[in-house]
Amino acid sequence: MKKVSVIIPCYNQSEYLHEAVMSVINSTYQNVEIIVINDGSTDVTHIDMTNLLKDYENVKLINQENSGVCIARNNGIELCNGDYILPLDADDKIESTYIEKAVKILEDNSDIGIVYCEVETFGKMGGQHLRLKEAVLKNMLIQNRIFSSAIFRKSLFYDAGGYKPEMENGCEDWDLWLSIIERGAKVYKIPQTLFYYRKSENIRTAHALKPLNYLQIRLKVVNFHKKLYDKFGGIIYPVLLFMVLKNFAAHYYKKLKGLFK
Repeated sequence: MKKVSVIIPCYNQSEYLHEAVMSVINSTYQNVEIIVINDGSTDVTHIDMTNLLKDYENVKLINQENSGVCIARNNGIELCNGDYILPLDADDKIESTYIEKAVKILEDNSDIGIVYCEVETFGKMGGQHLRLKEAVLKNMLIQNRIFSSAIFRKSLFYDAGGYKPEMENGCEDWDLWLSIIERGAKVYKIPQTLFYYRKSENIRTAHALKPLNYLQIRLKVVNFHKKLYDKFGGIIYPVLLFMVLKNFAAHYYKKLKGLFK
């Protein structure tokens, strides 16, 4: 039975960490290790974090200075022993059969490198089923269609170069998925809701959606995967430009609307 390493970066989300960890511990797949990276949290001390996790099985805690989600995940994966990786944010959770079902697909299909599923939001702003478009290459080049908590082969992670610190402002998972896909790996979506995303006011997401940041992030993705984009350039580049303009328009419409309230 292959080992799965669940990598949980935590920055000032200690109030949700218990729920995330317990969702993994309650998994029907038993050969799992959990690595929590305390990324310089200020809401609790290192001792508090240790006490919070001390009673959980198969949990390793790494304390580090605040370095961002890319470095936190990379550090956790570097220290893990699993054959498969599941990144999980500290405020999200999984359904008990998610890992078991994903591992079976990966074990039965050597050409598949990434497995994900349907998503549902929860929390104060939750209760919505997120309908992601199919993660075929053309769709993936336009916008990320795979959430950050897909399960993937660790060997492909290293081949892809890991999470790039240059993507710290957002879409680091989109970049990783494209890096894995361009190495020939296939993607599989389990047609069931097995992942739960806590929808809340996310400072990092809001920052990534600011027009200049939104543009810069997409330029970085294109530059990192230029061969893929050039392959479909005549179709993809105009769509990307439209989405950037749409983001600008939506941002400034909200600003103007606020001025006239």
